[in-house]
Amino acid sequence: MMARLALLVGICAVTLGNVAFCSFNSGPAGGKGLPGGPDVPGDNDSFRSTLVLRNVSGVETSSFVFGEAIRFDFAVENRTARQLRLSFPDAQTTDYLVVNQGTTQIRWTWSEGQSFAQVATELVFEPYSTRSFSVTWNGNLSNGLNLPPGDYQARGLMVFDGYETNPLAPNELAAPLVPFTVR
Repeated sequence: MMARLALLVGICAVTLGNVAFCSFNSGPAGGKGLPGGPDVPGDNDSFRSTLVLRNVSGVETSSFVFGEAIRFDFAVENRTARQLRLSFPDAQTTDYLVVNQGTTQIRWTWSEGQSFAQVATELVFEPYSTRSFSVTWNGNLSNGLNLPPGDYQARGLMVFDGYETNPLAPNELAAPLVPFTVR
């Protein structure tokens, strides 16, 4: 009887350990981007996020002609030897934004005005794998005008815990700001 109890306790400990290493915090109730980081305190190197901007021909560039479409190629790499899962409260898993260079003034957000299915969504990242996402933006702002000539920065991100209040917050699920120019 004691051997069975010890075996059961051992199985529970292993299962709980796997959950701690393979799941992410769910953040505040009702918030977007439930994945806030690994349950392992101080483990902030599980993911690497990158963003590449491309012109209509698919060429990587940081300079666009006024009115030219911009393609955002966003990639998230699992840098660990374990499977990681990200959970979201709805179907929105990524977002893209443009800010005036050197400021926090958001000029455009991909998700603005869009509807997302109200179904919990989970993305699984296999060990050392990369998931890629791509969005093409026609350069139109919410007021119907094109993004004017100037210097800007773009960001691609997985919708992380706290995104709604600060989409520019440092987070391993968000690419660093990428500078670009509209001429």
